[in-house]
Amino acid sequence: MTGALVVALSAGLLVSSAQADDLTDRRAELKQQISRTKADLSESSAALSSAGVRLDEAESRLASAQAALASAQSALDAARVEDARLAKKLKQAQTDLAKAKAAVLECQERLDAKKKMVGVMVRSAYQQQTNLMPIAVITDASTADLATRMQWSTTMFDTTQAKIDDLLALEAQLKAKRAEMAKAEKKVADDRAEAADSLARTRTLEAQARSAQAAVAGEVSARQAAQQVAAKDVANDKAQYAKLTAERSSVENRIAARIAKEKAAARAAEKAAAARRAAEQAKEARQAASAAKAAKSAKRSSSASRSTRSATPRPAAPRPSVGSSSSSGAHHGFIYPVSAPITSPYGMRLHPVLHVWKLHDGTDFGAGCGTAMHAAYDGVVSEKYYNAGYGNRLMIDHGRVDGKYVTTGYNHAIRYTVGVGDRVRKGQVIGYVGTTGYSTGCHLHLMVWLNGSMVNPMSWY
Repeated sequence: MTGALVVALSAGLLVSSAQADDLTDRRAELKQQISRTKADLSESSAALSSAGVRLDEAESRLASAQAALASAQSALDAARVEDARLAKKLKQAQTDLAKAKAAVLECQERLDAKKKMVGVMVRSAYQQQTNLMPIAVITDASTADLATRMQWSTTMFDTTQAKIDDLLALEAQLKAKRAEMAKAEKKVADDRAEAADSLARTRTLEAQARSAQAAVAGEVSARQAAQQVAAKDVANDKAQYAKLTAERSSVENRIAARIAKEKAAARAAEKAAAARRAAEQAKEARQAASAAKAAKSAKRSSSASRSTRSATPRPAAPRPSVGSSSSSGAHHGFIYPVSAPITSPYGMRLHPVLHVWKLHDGTDFGAGCGTAMHAAYDGVVSEKYYNAGYGNRLMIDHGRVDGKYVTTGYNHAIRYTVGVGDRVRKGQVIGYVGTTGYSTGCHLHLMVWLNGSMVNPMSWY
């Protein structure tokens, strides 16, 4: 009865609990993925990041609504099974009650007939029973039939007593039947009340199931809407990412042009230096020839001889190469621009919800907005401008360091304190961390180019 319903509902609750645990784990996993996405795709548009979060939330709500619907449906199925059992039980109780009523009616009819017959006999005997009756029996009969009359009288009284005994037995039987009928009526009433309670619970569960189903339908619509918005934002972000890719190529071309220009300048400088050395050597040769000639003409003069020896040229000291650096070692002498943890390394990223692959082309340092940024190494500011994707950008050419031409880039700053053409020293404050461009939070996006090609900054550090 109630126990079966409790067992069924308990089973449904256990299933629901397991589903809820799985849902909780899935929701926690998605939240962790979204948190990682915010860091991994910090160069994505804020709209794309928000779309991913909204889609994740819609997925979580839908999963929760589906779990609630499954739980409500499970409980409703158990309640309907219990309703069917109670209906069958009530039907049997009603059948038993009908039989009990029929038995009472039959017994009542038999009792009424018995009472009527006994009543007639009792009244007849009462009417004939006088003080002279025994005398009448004796005097009205001959000796021959006296015994017969006495026997008849005894039989009449015995029969009457038997009928009365039967009557009493029937009354007892009727009482028992009525008790059974009352018990059956109570059972029917109890079963009907239990069935009514169960039906009420079923109606409530049906309403809950309809509500849960409506909630699922609503969440499905919300998820579809979120998917449509996300799809639009993904398309926009892809277009923006294409612009970033084009920007990277443009930067590499500009750096390559500067490298070529510096190499050309270096070659020109070397050629000029060679010409200067040749001119100096020719001049020294002419001076030597002139000194030799003077020595011959003043051969006997000791003072002229000493003058000739003092005019002998000294070899020129070697000149340092442009852009050379004595710093080396594991980090090539470069320092981190800010003192902050790395929140997102260089490499390809897959958005866990939107499934968009993107290259994270630098190393992110999770510094707060307004944190001072420092030059990673000595160099000259080569570029400073704003880009829709990278926000405020600054690039420093460090020249040739340990055999490679190095350029560093600093992105998303609030502002910079140096301008193009300024020479900076390692550790000098060059600007302040911000969140401009395609940025979902305050951070520094550090980029490194070696010989004009973008690389993983940590491969240089």
